[in-house]
Amino acid sequence: MALLTLALAAPLSFYLVQQHLMKDDRTPASSEPEIVAEIPQPPVEERYPFVMPAKSTLSAELSKLQFSSQDIHDLVQAAKPLKDLGRIAPGTRFQIHRSPHDEGAVESIRFRFSPVDILLLSRTATGWSAEKVIKPITTQIITYRGNVQNSLWESAVEAKMNPGLIADLTEVFAWQVDFARQVQVNDRWRISVEQELVNGEPVGLGTILSAEYVNVDQVYTAILFRKDGKNLGYFAPDGSSLKRMFLKSPIQYSRISSRFQRNRFHPVLKTARPHLGVDYAAPIGTPIRAVGDGVIEFAGWSGGGGNVIKLRHNSTYDTAYKHLSCFAPGIKRG
Repeated sequence: MALLTLALAAPLSFYLVQQHLMKDDRTPASSEPEIVAEIPQPPVEERYPFVMPAKSTLSAELSKLQFSSQDIHDLVQAAKPLKDLGRIAPGTRFQIHRSPHDEGAVESIRFRFSPVDILLLSRTATGWSAEKVIKPITTQIITYRGNVQNSLWESAVEAKMNPGLIADLTEVFAWQVDFARQVQVNDRWRISVEQELVNGEPVGLGTILSAEYVNVDQVYTAILFRKDGKNLGYFAPDGSSLKRMFLKSPIQYSRISSRFQRNRFHPVLKTARPHLGVDYAAPIGTPIRAVGDGVIEFAGWSGGGGNVIKLRHNSTYDTAYKHLSCFAPGIKRG
């Protein structure tokens, strides 16, 4: 484990967070997703009934489907400018359209590499032609909500939501909540996010449009402000920006190994000394981010602090990041 100590040259109240227990009379939020619109679709297996098995080749699979050697060669050559079918990945699905009149002769073959990456090969009078099929992407708004019982991540799983969206949620409220330290049992959250679809099939999640996080008795609300197609940031309902001078935490998803305290028993010196920082324990290689804009004043080895980076934020505040496993390329004074 790598250990990060965040120390402050001047005391900042947002690092001295008093944790409280949730009131027992809070009504748990439903963890079922609220889907605004749902478009039915046939299963992929029905639309693309053939699949490339592992340890096989396209030539072998098409031969089984009565494709001639010449046809296989010609369609692979036709596809080359767009896709190398000689290196088609196992699991790739495809469909074949045969003529209802010409003794079932193959008229086209369509490969599905992803919901938005479709390659169509069609028989012509002179051979085969290849083209990428452009699928229109539609967007719907889907709302998820959850109640924290064990962890934020598990609450996302319970809500049948991609847990990766939890990272986006923590970024939205990164200036309001230290999700490494302040998450409590029965905290509630809700997000509305853009869902991208192709023919009704989800292909990805877009931007969080609005979010709410209830931490103990504090309610945080965020609304995305978008102008001329550009996302300009998240704002509270009163119009104030959620961005502050300092982030609440320099890392995501960590545990606290030693808190800010005036009288801590030093594990090495075996005596009580002030610990004017917060120790975050995280796996080696976990990225550390500055809690605010600043200039590097020092980056190097510093005795008991190990690898240390010191940042000067302004004339009042600077921060120090200690016990780092290594430095990113380009880190230097100034």
